[in-house]
Amino acid sequence: MCKKWLGAVMACTLLAGSLTACGNNIEGADGSPGEERQTEAGGNEDPGDGENGSGAAGNGEGGSQTGGNEDMEWDEDPVDVNWYIWNAGGTCTEAGVAAVEEALNEITLKKINVHVNLEVLEMGSYLSQMPMQVSAGDKIDLITTFPAASGSYTPMVNNGQLLPLNDLLAENAPEMLETVPESLFQATTVNGNIYAVPVYTDQTNDLYWNCRESLLTEAGFKAEDIKDYEDVTKVFAAVYEKHPDMKMISTGAQNLVGSAGVLFTGATFDTLGTDIAAVMVENEGEEAKAVCIYETQEYKDCIAVLNEWYKAGYIDKDATIREDDPTSDKNVFSWFLAGNNGRTLSGDILAGEPVAHVKLAEGCVTTGVETILTMAIPTSATEPEAAAKVMNLCYTDPELKLLVSYGFEGENYEIAENGGIRVITGSNYAINAVGIFGNVFLAPATVENIDQGYDMTKIDQSTLNYSPLLGFFVQTDAISTEVAQLSTVTEEYKKAIECGMSDEATYQEFLDKLKDSGLEKYLEEVQRQLNEWLAQQ
Repeated sequence: MCKKWLGAVMACTLLAGSLTACGNNIEGADGSPGEERQTEAGGNEDPGDGENGSGAAGNGEGGSQTGGNEDMEWDEDPVDVNWYIWNAGGTCTEAGVAAVEEALNEITLKKINVHVNLEVLEMGSYLSQMPMQVSAGDKIDLITTFPAASGSYTPMVNNGQLLPLNDLLAENAPEMLETVPESLFQATTVNGNIYAVPVYTDQTNDLYWNCRESLLTEAGFKAEDIKDYEDVTKVFAAVYEKHPDMKMISTGAQNLVGSAGVLFTGATFDTLGTDIAAVMVENEGEEAKAVCIYETQEYKDCIAVLNEWYKAGYIDKDATIREDDPTSDKNVFSWFLAGNNGRTLSGDILAGEPVAHVKLAEGCVTTGVETILTMAIPTSATEPEAAAKVMNLCYTDPELKLLVSYGFEGENYEIAENGGIRVITGSNYAINAVGIFGNVFLAPATVENIDQGYDMTKIDQSTLNYSPLLGFFVQTDAISTEVAQLSTVTEEYKKAIECGMSDEATYQEFLDKLKDSGLEKYLEEVQRQLNEWLAQQ
């Protein structure tokens, strides 16, 4: 149980690149951590969910393919499915995507008689275009919801952009339903309807500060010397003195307060699926009261630190506008990253040089964490049944998972001496997509995972901190006007505030405008829904 948790906007701001960890044994169906037992492959199995992974194994230990359709001969013509994903901080070319698409169709045409058009967009384009195209009715059959803004799970559900999946999955993805623990669907079920399938991975949600190890050493520090953000400030001062032209910290998500439910000062929070409301529970059993995240002392403490960092010249002056992954920028010294250990280790690949990793805070598994990346079938789908079949393979077929995640061995990745995967950076298909779709448990371990002793199959997720509000998120039908007004205000102020660029007067102006835009009514509705939900538990 979290000692302290807040519902806030930051849950959808993590960088999506290279979520390389995987695992299982998610919490039980009641929101509490479930018991576990070992699979033959060494992974954990959620009780009551059938053969977990259908025998599939992570860490390069094999796994069976799904469906038994390898030798099927189809009487009907194949149907076309447009599958949209994004380039999560890597590289790709049209030729590289075309080659992967061709190999992908060798799998899908044979197994499910579906032809897949694989659309790989840059992160910024995916975020801005995908939700608009869905609303416009463009043919998009399969997506991964984005970790932020209008392309994320909650607004897409509230905007009626995702199809209910209950019957589609039962009829077209039975193997996936046996593979993914039932407890994961708790986070994506609204009024009995499943609207998405969470990416199946290690749900650990800690906050790390990562930096370029060579500069840390040059400044006279070691990773074990860093315990909290105050130590980070000392490091910034030392490195900045030697390299005043460098950016001490940056982000591609337009915020530096934290990520995925963890503030860099150590407070953890439950997202509630909103970017305005917050619930603070100091002690287990205390009444959950909805407040505004931006008015909490925890948030104000973060902003005060960020303001000092910006005045000192530490923060990238382009932090409010950049959308790329700053870890590949040689002029950036450090960044925050939330998630599991495998995700943070992946920074070594993107940075192009050794990276030091410092855990600043332990996070909390919330609905926002479990829905930060989900696979869904949008309402614009013209072939929802076929899309569900492709989704099924994403969670059960190791061959498809490896191909779309990494491309071709020898061209886009190689197997290192320790047996792990090493991405060939700069190749024509190196999109770092392993963690943004399907069953990450099917993917072999990376070089970094193995070198650091991170064994995906041995993560005991029953020991993680789980929010007592797991499964709750705010439905906005009754407050759609207030949501629109509040969103306009946050869009105007939030980026600058969360990158340390606003003074105290501007911050207060922001809070005043929120109140004038219907904040009180918004919070009252959140509290009403929360009380009803709690009464049903």
